[in-house]
Amino acid sequence: MGLVTQIAVTTDPETASDFGSQLQYSPTTLPDPLTISPASGTVELGDLIIVSSRISPDPIETNEIAVHIPIGAEAWQLVLDYTGMQTSINLTGWSATPDPANERILFKPNTGHATLTPTQGVTLQLSKLRINRQVGTAPVVIALKWRTPGSTSYRTEEQTLSLGKFPPGFYLRDFKADNAYIENGDPVTLSWDHSENATCHLLYESAEIPVTDYSKFPVQDIRRNTMFYLRARAQAGTGTAERTLSYYVTVNRPDLEVRDLEIGGKARMFTRQTVTVPSTMYSYATAQTDGLLSVNVFSSTLTIYLETSPGYYAMQYRATGGPESYVMVPVMKGQKVNFRWAESPRAGNMFWFAFGDGEFLYD
Repeated sequence: MGLVTQIAVTTDPETASDFGSQLQYSPTTLPDPLTISPASGTVELGDLIIVSSRISPDPIETNEIAVHIPIGAEAWQLVLDYTGMQTSINLTGWSATPDPANERILFKPNTGHATLTPTQGVTLQLSKLRINRQVGTAPVVIALKWRTPGSTSYRTEEQTLSLGKFPPGFYLRDFKADNAYIENGDPVTLSWDHSENATCHLLYESAEIPVTDYSKFPVQDIRRNTMFYLRARAQAGTGTAERTLSYYVTVNRPDLEVRDLEIGGKARMFTRQTVTVPSTMYSYATAQTDGLLSVNVFSSTLTIYLETSPGYYAMQYRATGGPESYVMVPVMKGQKVNFRWAESPRAGNMFWFAFGDGEFLYD
C-alpha cells in the first residue's frame, strides 16, 4: 500500500480541544517511498521524519511522545531491529531513548514535563531504519501524553500513520498540474514521473483513466474545484504495492451542485440582460443557462414555443398587445425557443433573468 495517513484519536471528550487532536502529524520518508531490503544480504536503510503542528487556543503540557515502530520480518512490520537507529527532536532540552522490548522510541523533556504552545511545532526524526524484506504496510503509532496546565493527571492521545514499503526500483513522484488556479472551463495538463514497473491510473470525480504509457495528460473543460489522484501499482512476488499521489486544482467561479441551500444574508440570484425583440416573423434563440424570459408585447401577437424534444416545439405562451400582454417564460439551459409574430407592426420588450451569467442568444 502507499503512504497513507490514518488518524485514530482517543481523548477525554470533556478535555479534548475543540480544534481536534492536540497534535497533527505529517510523515515524510527518505527515500520516498521506502524500499524493502533484498531477500538476503544487504539491508536497505530509510529515514522517517514526522512533522507535527498545533492549532489550538490553549497550551498543553507533555511528559512524553512515544513513536511505536513495529519490529520483525512480516509485511505489517517495518524494521528488522533498532540496530544503528539515530533519533533527534527539534525541541531543546529533550532526549530520545529507543525501547526495542516495547517496540517504541520515547521522546521526553529532561525537566520532567514541557509546555507546547498553541502554535507549537514538533519534528521527530528517526534515521537509519533497517527496513525489512517484505512489501506491505506498517502501522506507526504516535502516543502523546498531555495535560492541561495546572492538572496533575496525563491523558494519552494516539494517532496511527501507515507507511508503505515498496519493491526496488519503484517510484511515483512529481505529480502536478501546469496551473493550480484556472478559470471556469479551462483545461489543465497533468504531469508526473513513474518507474517502468508501475501501472498507473488517473482518477478524478467519476473518471478512472489508464495512463501507464504517459507522463503528461490533458484534462479539458474543468468547471469545478477538482482533486486529481494518480495511482501506481507494482507487482511484488504474490502481492501488489500501491501508491497514490494527489493534486488539487482550484477553479475561479466554479459550477456548484448542492442538495439544499440556506442563505442567511443577501444573495444575488439573477443577472439581467436586455434582449432585442425579434423583428422577423420567425426567430429562434437558445438559453445558455437556466433562467426566466420576461416578455411584454405592445402591439401584434407573439406566440412562444419551447423545444420539448430535439426538433419538436410545443406552444407554451402567447402575448397580445395591450395592458395584459406580459408573460414570464421559464427556460432551461440549452433549450431552444421559437418566436412567431402574427402581423405587423411588431413591438415590445424582453428581459432575460439568468440564474448565473449565461446569455440568451439568437441562433
